[in-house]
Amino acid sequence: MQTNSPQTHSADSSARSDVLKDNQFRVDAVHPGSALLVGDTAVFALAGHFCATQAKCSHKQGPLNEGKLDGSTVTCPWHGSQFNVCTGTVLQGPAVDPLKTYRVTVDGEMGCVEPA
Repeated sequence: MQTNSPQTHSADSSARSDVLKDNQFRVDAVHPGSALLVGDTAVFALAGHFCATQAKCSHKQGPLNEGKLDGSTVTCPWHGSQFNVCTGTVLQGPAVDPLKTYRVTVDGEMGCVEPA
């Protein structure tokens, strides 16, 4: 007798709408001052709102969701480029190209990254 079958798990969790689209995330999964990888984007939780950019640094494709977030500034963990996560503006090189940014909408407990 199995008690932890996949069917049992999905039936138990179906009330929570566990199925997320590629551009969706749970708001409580992104703690203030941190980032979450959502598809090809990095979602950053700032004081009271979210910003989203392309997930990879425009310099050498470093993982920005793993970078240090200080206010609205993320520092790429590979070479130290800094960007404003709300505008995509380069604040410090070696990167010269800005990041693509995306609109984030929130509906209750769910967030959604809007396509460009």
